[in-house]
Amino acid sequence: MRIFLLIILLLSHPMAYAFELFPMVSFFSPKGSKSEQFFQVNNTTEQALPLEVFVKQRQISASDTELLADTEDFFVFPPQVLIPPKSTQMVKVKYIGNLVDTSQSYRVVFSQLPIKDEVKQSSIKMLFQIGALVFVSPDNVANTISADIHYQANTPTSMKLANTGDGVVIIPQLSFEVTSDHARHSWKWQDIQHLLNQQYLVPGESVDIAMDTLLSPKDSQAKVDIKENR
Repeated sequence: MRIFLLIILLLSHPMAYAFELFPMVSFFSPKGSKSEQFFQVNNTTEQALPLEVFVKQRQISASDTELLADTEDFFVFPPQVLIPPKSTQMVKVKYIGNLVDTSQSYRVVFSQLPIKDEVKQSSIKMLFQIGALVFVSPDNVANTISADIHYQANTPTSMKLANTGDGVVIIPQLSFEVTSDHARHSWKWQDIQHLLNQQYLVPGESVDIAMDTLLSPKDSQAKVDIKENR
């Protein structure tokens, strides 16, 4: 299987085309009516926009790097499109892969293609590319989350938040009640969002959250109780 890194949004030359994509995050079922969804692409420029659409399976490496691999789990129509200036195009994406026991993660990538006249030009132009985040989850998955406070020289340094279940953990839907020998703390998404660069955890994935601004050296033996607010 060919695996490579993808920059989800390329920095583009001022002359490169731009487009808007909705939604940026989607949840699919492996079967039934929810296995098919539509993405809306808005060409916000005065020039025609050629696009190619494809899907990559997503994995997070041990170093928190996103790896994308080829997959045939989705049907995309149309896979290529030329959107007129100031126009909108709907793209159908349908999951056609096997039934799954745990939630899987993908990117639906919308990649700008060069126009024929531009291919002949000697100048190099960066092309615009966006990868929408997609999850495929079976029905009735169990979300199980663990949170452990790590200490260094009796000072709380980080909290490891891990998805130990079968579903997708949506971090903004979590609330944390932390009890230590010193005090009680209540955290919601607005209290920790500045410490994170992601909002979702797939099964087996974890993230470390710095604690130096949330806990003090007095907060020894801290325990975390997590509630999921849907």
